[in-house]
Amino acid sequence: MGYTESELSVLIVDDGEMAMLNRQYRQIGRTTDVLSFPMLEGEFSDIAPDMLGDVVISAETAKAMSDETGAALESVVDLLLVHGVLHLLGFDHEAGPAGAREMKLKTEELLAMLGHSGEEFEWFFDTDDRSE
Repeated sequence: MGYTESELSVLIVDDGEMAMLNRQYRQIGRTTDVLSFPMLEGEFSDIAPDMLGDVVISAETAKAMSDETGAALESVVDLLLVHGVLHLLGFDHEAGPAGAREMKLKTEELLAMLGHSGEEFEWFFDTDDRSE
């Protein structure tokens, strides 16, 4: 992706912590699977230009997604991490059909690099309420 000298932080939390973060930063009073906090844009983007930002993943939600779909928990965490990182880099599936398509293709490309097939996650891309 062209960020070979960059860094990011990853935080794994429970649903309670994720709901608190979602409420605090997005005014949504429920948990979600992954949140991204980009540092490449905005008022303080020049403070640490090599810091992509933070990705927060709910372990409980990832486990529930794994149980519901039959996907391995490790695969779900890979998916959520890739999804979160793409948000850090400016990809946005909520920006309309073209943005969703672009993000899906890039997600599949990166997951393939991690040894996953795109078909493994069709259940994720078919969800209309993806909102990180």
